Amino acid sequence: MNIVRTDEQIDRVEKWAIRDLPDDRSRYERPHHDYEQGVIDTLEWLRGADNFAPDGVED
Repeated sequence: MNIVRTDEQIDRVEKWAIRDLPDDRSRYERPHHDYEQGVIDTLEWLRGADNFAPDGVED
């Protein structure tokens, strides 16, 4: 897989992902998406196929 995101972008999303949540949800779940779709969306972002980062920032 060719990753096009910078280390800074990946670090930002990684820090966002490991913060505590008040419930059992996954941070990668967008509204109306399940966990698996969140993983797919994250991989697309890493490859540059989607500019909407998992943390909600448009890169």
